[in-house]
Amino acid sequence: MTDEGMELLQKRVQQVIGLIERLREENKNLKTQIATMEDEIQKLKEELNAIKQEREEIKSKIDVAVSMLDSLNIEDDQDKT
Repeated sequence: MTDEGMELLQKRVQQVIGLIERLREENKNLKTQIATMEDEIQKLKEELNAIKQEREEIKSKIDVAVSMLDSLNIEDDQDKT
């Protein structure tokens, strides 16, 4: 192989090494982003569960209040007047 051919080969090898280094760095960054997004997803799931639980508690309190109002027979009293 000529000196020119060797230089060209070395240049190509250096380019490949540079590409591999960039891809490794990009891979590292993407893994970090994935971990961050997974943490955010977990936080959002927890928040959603808290909101659902709060909604169920409110619904339960409303049901109790409606039952209490129903037990007063307000409609029957209004019909008599």
